[in-house]
Amino acid sequence: MKNVQSGKNPLLLFIAIIIIIIVVIAAPSIYKSYKDVFNPNPDSDGDGWPDKEDAFPHNPDEHSDNDNDGIGDNADNDDDNDGILDSQDYLPYDDAAIRVEISKIRIKDPLIFSKSTGKIFMKIYIDGIEYVLPADGIKEVNIDEDIPVNWSVTQNIDDNVGFHTVKIEMYYKNFFNVDTLLDINGRDGDKKSVTIDYYIGNKVGYQYPANTEFAYSDGSDDGKKEKDGRIYFRIVTVSAS
Repeated sequence: MKNVQSGKNPLLLFIAIIIIIIVVIAAPSIYKSYKDVFNPNPDSDGDGWPDKEDAFPHNPDEHSDNDNDGIGDNADNDDDNDGILDSQDYLPYDDAAIRVEISKIRIKDPLIFSKSTGKIFMKIYIDGIEYVLPADGIKEVNIDEDIPVNWSVTQNIDDNVGFHTVKIEMYYKNFFNVDTLLDINGRDGDKKSVTIDYYIGNKVGYQYPANTEFAYSDGSDDGKKEKDGRIYFRIVTVSAS
């Protein structure tokens, strides 16, 4: 009688070898799939930042690159790439700018006899650089009425300087069409413009006034009899980018 089992052993051995080869080849993919399913947020360098949130997933000393210059923030001495060293920069992670916003205005007195409207415009100075609002020219407004305008100007500044001078003026066209200052300074009877020595703080969003959305300045508050106006405004530290 023939031994029918003897022919099966080589076949089983061959099948086992094939299975082992397949397992060896597939193991990395299986392991990766296992990690993706059961550990979807790996931290390859063990620095506490998942690879998906880590700009340097294989460098435990770095995890972010604020200015995308290829140098990690810990090693980079200018994290916003604005030319100011972090040690001297009031906003080390943002290139700072100042935005002056005029929310609304009010002309308190008739400007030309008893005419019910007046032609006005504004000048904003940031560190001595002049801007004119509105950008498209003179605005004619009703007298003694709050007028929403939502005007703004923005200027990049030196981030290593904490205080910057902002000056706001309002003008009207008089009877002879000559530009004439309106008084919008209600605190100092000898001055008609508003000047703020603005501190930029150390973050985007820092602003004057600090405790309310907008400040206001009303020229009639100084008690002097002259052509007065009121402005609602704020000064904000913003990102130049």
